[in-house]
Amino acid sequence: MSASQTVPQIVPQPIPDAESFYADLVTRHSSDCVVIADPERRALWVNPAFVAQTGYALADILGKEPGTVLQGQDTDLETMRKIRQACAQRREIRADILCYTKSGEPFWVDLKVMPVYDANGRHTHFISTMRDITERKALEEQNEEMRHSEQLRQSERQLLALTSEWLYSAKSIDELLMVIQRAMHTLIPEAEGALYIYDDNRTSLKLAASWGTMPDFAPHILPDDCWALRRGRAYAFGMKPIQFTCDHVRSKGAPYFCLPIIAHGETIGLMHVVFEGFEEGGIMRHMRDEVLRNRWDISLICGEQISLAIANVRLRQELHDRSVRDPLTGLWNRRWFIERATREFSIAAHEDRPLALISLDVDHFKAFNDQFGHEAGDLVLREVGRVLAAAADDSVHPCRIGGEEFVLLCLGHDEAACLERAENLREAIAAMTLSSGGRSLPQVTVSAGLAMLGRDGTQLEAVLKASDQALYRAKAEGRNRVFAACNPAATPSAPA
Repeated sequence: MSASQTVPQIVPQPIPDAESFYADLVTRHSSDCVVIADPERRALWVNPAFVAQTGYALADILGKEPGTVLQGQDTDLETMRKIRQACAQRREIRADILCYTKSGEPFWVDLKVMPVYDANGRHTHFISTMRDITERKALEEQNEEMRHSEQLRQSERQLLALTSEWLYSAKSIDELLMVIQRAMHTLIPEAEGALYIYDDNRTSLKLAASWGTMPDFAPHILPDDCWALRRGRAYAFGMKPIQFTCDHVRSKGAPYFCLPIIAHGETIGLMHVVFEGFEEGGIMRHMRDEVLRNRWDISLICGEQISLAIANVRLRQELHDRSVRDPLTGLWNRRWFIERATREFSIAAHEDRPLALISLDVDHFKAFNDQFGHEAGDLVLREVGRVLAAAADDSVHPCRIGGEEFVLLCLGHDEAACLERAENLREAIAAMTLSSGGRSLPQVTVSAGLAMLGRDGTQLEAVLKASDQALYRAKAEGRNRVFAACNPAATPSAPA
């Protein structure tokens, strides 16, 4: 083509009634659904996109309110109310709403309803446009689930951190058990749980604590009754294709966890967590599996923390016992006696309860030690300590406060009961038969003095001094006898 030649231009030809023509193109080929209704919201016309999206032809919806056809059981009632109210007030409204196809499939739409007026301002129609936002809603729901799951995980992490803090703050096994009960019920509220601890002989495990709504666990179980203890690792029933029920489990069929509790490399107990109502037909399978997997992870973490906490408490108690126990006799030492007696004196005075001190001393101990040697002397002290320890209970606390000197802190007993106890101890010690280095030792006797809070003093120092003075009087009167402070008559005794 030469430069002088020109390209012919195509001139658009006018289309008769172009406005209607283009409007028809838009309504037929738009991907948005369009419904035209009369002022009473009765459908008059729908576009092809509406038929393709919903499955409803014009004949299915003609003369009906669109909402009565498209909305179903899970459509939000409040959104429906707002749409009806806006239409009644002849004002425009836009909302996300759940609809249903003719076959019953749910889909979300961005609905816009607009009133239409003629040139005279008379309301003639409603035009509803619906844009499919099902994918957007699915993403929003997925994001919401992820956000909710992250919130739950964060909450669980915070609870686990708080639980760890409380576990490691416990000073005794009783405190630790209290923390475990509260923490496990909070962390795994769907489950019942129990903590078992081996007995001293390691022949069985004793129920130490339980938690849940209605916990029902055997008071004792045998090690061989549990797969976790037999296999040496945590066991989850209800999560694997091959599994066997532990013999100690009472709720057959319910999922459960068994987690060995280990302290200083030694298995000392078992944590047992049971999910009542989580059997195969209990809840939806996917929900059941998801919950169990989450709770399994939490249980493993808690099992490790509880193991470390028990080891920590036992070490702390061992160190504390070393500081307050007499290494020779195993009785409480002077430090423990002063701290405990000071506290008990205050409580007894406040609550007007009886409290007594019994001072006790081995007769002629220095001469005995010099004659038979320190080994024999230590034997005597250990055996006297054994007799005193046998008399201990929640209200009587024997202590060795130095050398051959002992004292008993007696709570809640009157003078007569304390004198009887002191006399029984004196007789038991005098009845001992001892030998050391292949030779028999002579009879060991003790003298004792008793003093009462209130009558003999109001402070620890005063009452202890009074009991010592009664002890000195028992020795002065011939030894091997018991005297009470402010009481001129000693209890009967064997010949000194």
